[in-house]
Amino acid sequence: MTAFDHHDPEYTPQTAPLVNSAIRDRGVTWSPAYGGIWILSRYEDVRAALTDWQTYSSARGVHFPRAEGMPMFSPIDYDPPQQRDIRDRMADPVTREAIGGLEPQLRRIAARLLAPVAGRGHGDLMAELAEPFAIEVLGVAFGLSDACRSRVREATKTMWAYISTDNDASKFWPAFHDILAEEIERVRREPDGGYIAKLAAMRRDGRPLPDEELYSIIVSFCVAGHDNTMNSITRLVHTLGRDPALQLRLRREPQLRAAVAEEALRRWCPTDRFTRITTREVAVAGTVIPAGARVVLLFDAANRDPEKFPSPDEFDPDRGNSHQHLSFGHGIHHCMGVHLARAEFAAVLDELAELPVFDLDGPSELHFENGRHIMFDQVPVRFRTGEER
Repeated sequence: MTAFDHHDPEYTPQTAPLVNSAIRDRGVTWSPAYGGIWILSRYEDVRAALTDWQTYSSARGVHFPRAEGMPMFSPIDYDPPQQRDIRDRMADPVTREAIGGLEPQLRRIAARLLAPVAGRGHGDLMAELAEPFAIEVLGVAFGLSDACRSRVREATKTMWAYISTDNDASKFWPAFHDILAEEIERVRREPDGGYIAKLAAMRRDGRPLPDEELYSIIVSFCVAGHDNTMNSITRLVHTLGRDPALQLRLRREPQLRAAVAEEALRRWCPTDRFTRITTREVAVAGTVIPAGARVVLLFDAANRDPEKFPSPDEFDPDRGNSHQHLSFGHGIHHCMGVHLARAEFAAVLDELAELPVFDLDGPSELHFENGRHIMFDQVPVRFRTGEER
C-alpha cells in the first residue's frame, strides 16, 4: 500500500497485518495521504521515535487528521515542560501503591460480573464482562459518578466516529464537554474525596486550574481509562476461548497469567498507531524525514517485528520478552495507567481460573474504532459442565 491511509475503509483489522508487514519490510515509508505522511513500523525505529520527544513532538496532537475544535488530550498531546506538569497532576490515582489498594475490589467486580454468565453457562464476555468491568473500574479509580460512567462509553464511541473523519467537532465534543462540566460542578458542590474532587481543588500560582484544562485531563482518563483495557480484555478472553489447554495451564501455573496478558498485548495491540510531528530534519535507517513532517508510528507492526520477536505472528506465552511490546507506548508518554491495566487483567484472569473451562460459542467480528482502536463486537462463550471441565 504505497498510498497508506489509516482511515481507508479497506484498511481493517483483517487487512492491517498484511499491510503493516509490507510497510515494515520496506522500512521508512512515505504516503501522499493527507498531504504527505511518513510511516515508521520497525520496532527499533518506533521505539526510538517514542524516546526522542525533542524530535518527534506531540504538541500538535497525536490523533490525525483531527476535527477542528477538538481539545487536546492530557498529557499525550503535550511536550515538556507542560507534559510533565500535567502528568504530575494526573499521577496520584494510578501509582503502583494506589492500584495495589484497589486490587481486592477489582477481583470482586470481576467475580460479580462473571457470576451470572457462569451461572447460566453461557454469555457474551464483551457485553457482560469487558465493557462493564472497564467502565466500573474507571469510576472506582478516578471517583466518577454513576451518571458519568453510564454516559462515557457512548460519548467515546461517538467521538471516535467523528474525530478523524469530520472537520467539525460539534458532532461529538459538546456532549462530552457537558458530561465533564457536570462532574466538575458535582465535586465542587459536594467534594467526595475522590480524584476528580481533588483535581478540581488543585491550584496553580494560587488560582484554580482553568476548566478547559480540567476537561482535558478528565476526558483523557475517561477514554484511555476504559477503551484500551476493554478491548484488551476481550482479546484475552477470546484467546482463552480458542485454547482450552491454555486455560488449564493457567490454573496449574498462575504465575504465567501475567505473561499471557503481555503476549496478548504484543500480539494484538489495542491501539494500532499514534502520530508525531518532526521538529527538525531527522535520518532514520538511511532515509531523511524533513522537519515539520507528520509521522505515523505503527505500534502493531513494531510489535510484530521479527527482528525483535521471532515468529511474531505466533501467540507464545513462553516468549520471554513479550513485556517489551510497545502497546503501552514508551518514553515520556508511556501509559500512565499501566499498573491499573495490569491489575485489571490479573483480576479477570484470576476470576476466570475459578470457573469451568469455556469455549467460544459463535463468531466474533473485529473492527476499528477511529481507524486505530481494534475491538470485537462480541465474544460469545459457553462454559463446560461436569466432566467437561
